[in-house]
Amino acid sequence: MRRMKRPVKRPSAPEQLHLHFHLKDFPGFSAKDLLGLERYYRSQLKGHQAPEKRVGWNSAQSQRVRFEALASVGPLKGAQVLDIGCGLGGFWGYLKGKRLKADYTGVDLFPNVIREARKLYPEARFEARRLLSRPFRSGRFDYALLSGVFNVKVKDNWRYMRAVLSSALRQSRKAAAFNVLNAEAGIREKDRFTAHSKELVAFGKSLGVSRVHLMDHYHHLDLTLFLYK
Repeated sequence: MRRMKRPVKRPSAPEQLHLHFHLKDFPGFSAKDLLGLERYYRSQLKGHQAPEKRVGWNSAQSQRVRFEALASVGPLKGAQVLDIGCGLGGFWGYLKGKRLKADYTGVDLFPNVIREARKLYPEARFEARRLLSRPFRSGRFDYALLSGVFNVKVKDNWRYMRAVLSSALRQSRKAAAFNVLNAEAGIREKDRFTAHSKELVAFGKSLGVSRVHLMDHYHHLDLTLFLYK
């Protein structure tokens, strides 16, 4: 008699995703959050032609304004800069446009995004890397910068921010800087994480840095916080 083969169990969508990402590398995320993050950036990359829209920004102008704010963290000329969540390397393009010669490294979660960044800027250093599970050595960089990394709402954004920024601070010698969406701007999208300026400053101080500085007048939708060691 012919033996019947057991049906092959197909992994669910979250299980398929976890072949690449693991919840332990994303504190504050649920499995649904992790799947949503991957789907969002995959759709942005495939659904747009403009580089800024392919990584979730509305316009090149809004992206540039945010880059200008982050770049004011300190003297970047000749500095070792880590761009966390680099996307298609837009911040490197900004530095080139300003003729700021920095020792730049861009990292992103998604290998397909990194492949596109390398095509746009073959002279720059990019790599797919999850910094919580595979960090650079302590003090490897002068500055760690994060633009748009925390805009997507997850189960516990504050927990995720604490984990990522603590790691970023360990890997930098001088400072880390990041932006979030301003809760006082009236943003209505339910899938966006927003923060009030006072709670953001209090959060920054809780990270054990020597000084924090808030920038809040450069864009009505945005807040940037500088964390100085």
